[in-house]
Amino acid sequence: MIHKQVINHRQTAWLVGSVLMTAMMISSLHKIVAVSKMDAWFSQIMPVGFAIVVAFVLAELSRAYPGKNLFEILFIVCGKWIGGLINVILLIYIWIILTLDIKGASEFFRETLLPRTPVEIILIVFVLLMMYYGRTSLEVAARVNEIYFPAYFILSMMLYFLLGNEYSVERIEPILSTGLGQIFASNIFPIGIYGDILLFGAFLHASTHPRLFFAAMKHGVLIVGFTVTILLLILLGVMGFTIASRLHFPIFILVQQIHVTDFLDRIEIILFSLWFPAFTIKVIVAYLAFLVGVGSFGGQQHYNALNLPSGWFLVVTSLLAFPSVQDFDTFLSYTLPVIVLIIQVPLLLFLYIHARFNRKMDTQVSIPKGTRLYRFYNSMVWIGGLALIGCFLTVVIGDLFLDKSVFAGLLTAIVYIALFFIALLASYGEMQALNHGKQKLAQSKQAGSFRQ
Repeated sequence: MIHKQVINHRQTAWLVGSVLMTAMMISSLHKIVAVSKMDAWFSQIMPVGFAIVVAFVLAELSRAYPGKNLFEILFIVCGKWIGGLINVILLIYIWIILTLDIKGASEFFRETLLPRTPVEIILIVFVLLMMYYGRTSLEVAARVNEIYFPAYFILSMMLYFLLGNEYSVERIEPILSTGLGQIFASNIFPIGIYGDILLFGAFLHASTHPRLFFAAMKHGVLIVGFTVTILLLILLGVMGFTIASRLHFPIFILVQQIHVTDFLDRIEIILFSLWFPAFTIKVIVAYLAFLVGVGSFGGQQHYNALNLPSGWFLVVTSLLAFPSVQDFDTFLSYTLPVIVLIIQVPLLLFLYIHARFNRKMDTQVSIPKGTRLYRFYNSMVWIGGLALIGCFLTVVIGDLFLDKSVFAGLLTAIVYIALFFIALLASYGEMQALNHGKQKLAQSKQAGSFRQ
């Protein structure tokens, strides 16, 4: 029964990280590198800001319509016919995400690991695995994700040390030499992937504390933004923008460059064994969201009956979509960001206005003013926000006012990375403060006071 699932803040943050970050392995990072060259690692700040805004609107909807998911909220706000039409548009959007993921993963397997296996067989096996998890709920996916995503994240962050003997700072210099126009264009491409955070709108009923739900999603988004920034920095420092811009799967090729010893030179197998389960969780989340959306038209509480026909529908449509990797890359880089902006921006603006009128007091996760915990939480919110704004201003000021010397470029890079890392730490502190406040509030109901 999908309406009885509940996930905690840590599971939410890691699910967001898995949904957004694992797709980068098969995404068109080379398109970003081709546009902004050695400054491609500045391409994450605007998509991160966009995803945080989407998460904020979803949290407001959860607060205004508790116990309802995005599809049910649209029926409530827009009525049967208009709401149904918008839900159909959202289902088409989720179908596009699923088709991209399934076909992209199948092409990735065929070109890198299973060159002699027909793509149809790979695709069918992958969908069967997805249909198996479709019989469960988001709770199961969240628990499995707790095993694989942290290991995948740690290994991704270790790539710099594993590739230290291949890394050269000269390959990313001169920093900020491509211009703000190209850096801005490279920030548009990832919006298509970061827009997948809207999938969590199908599971708003799994959130019992809207403010904590938003803090967890924001922390997950910042994990993705910081990690992808580091991965792009490593990719450019090892391969240079010329080679990286011509590779379909640059991260996989990057990992192949690791040679720790003469007998340990297949690290990509280890990374793949961690990436594949995490990526599967990403596809399962999208598939469950699709089932929730289809089931919302009939008011069904059980969605197992929709699992089999939906799975085979995805098999057929995925086989027909994107005949080549080039078609997949072009759609992912140029078309998907436009679809995300056209669908999500007006829809979320409309829903946010309605949510503000129906907003209820969030008494479940309240931290009384004047306590040390509230001061800590408030400081984390401000530090995180100012750090993100500082990242944006660092790029603008570095391009407009600093000279193009090596020292100025390195100073800009260090400040940018430091501010991004501070924002990540602040989001973690904000999430933990709200979680601690929730626990203290539950204890105060018995003790009659809140003291910290």
